Amino acid sequence: MSLAKKGRLGDRSFSHGFDTSEHGFNTEVLTPDNSRQRLLTGESSNVQLPDKKRFLILANERDKQSNKAKRSFKTITTKEHYQFGDYKFAINSRKSGCYTQILNTLVTQTLAMQSIYKRVLFMRFDIQQGVFTSDNKRVTTLLKRLRKRLIHRYGNTKFGYVWVREECKTKGLHYHFVFMMDGDIVRYPNNIHDQIRGIWFDMGGTNFHFANHHYINKEEILNEAILHGSYLAKTRSKGNRPDQTKDYGSSRLKIKG
Repeated sequence: MSLAKKGRLGDRSFSHGFDTSEHGFNTEVLTPDNSRQRLLTGESSNVQLPDKKRFLILANERDKQSNKAKRSFKTITTKEHYQFGDYKFAINSRKSGCYTQILNTLVTQTLAMQSIYKRVLFMRFDIQQGVFTSDNKRVTTLLKRLRKRLIHRYGNTKFGYVWVREECKTKGLHYHFVFMMDGDIVRYPNNIHDQIRGIWFDMGGTNFHFANHHYINKEEILNEAILHGSYLAKTRSKGNRPDQTKDYGSSRLKIKG
């Protein structure tokens, strides 16, 4: 049985590649009133509204306002292991715990890559930018440019990735990445590091930090990679962003049967 098949739980288990939470919002209703319409306020029913007057009604404002909270993750685990099908992965849950949705995404995308390639290059890196941005468009641009360069060099190959957005006083806005490729065509990761560093600095980024890599071709190394990558799921420093902005994103690879 392959590493990917071992963890298969059915289609429902692999549906968390992206955060799809929805937000509440205030509803403004413009209601036209005619000359015979009365204010239903408990006051005298003889009070009439002027002709052609329109009133702005804020419907359920208090309830809607409470739903306007930032998109958040629902489940945090402080356990030392994360169960995924028949797998039991050690995770870095110390101090703050881990978001299980990000763990699910990390494992799913890693197993998807392993179901496609017999040897998977699994890389961890971090990037910082000198200024705050309210969205993640720079990450999208980085991935598009990187994909274009890598396909030009290695051909039409698949990529797996997971990224998380964080902000804190010491580092400001920064991102943590897991990036995966076919380990048989990329024998050494140095070129990938150079490509990422070059693109990011050309975009005005201020720092690139490579945080080691793994070549996954057996379960022992898979376990090491997931433990390493589980750092992305830590709860610390997340949530400091506008309501509509995602805390994480990933590729959408499916595990092959």
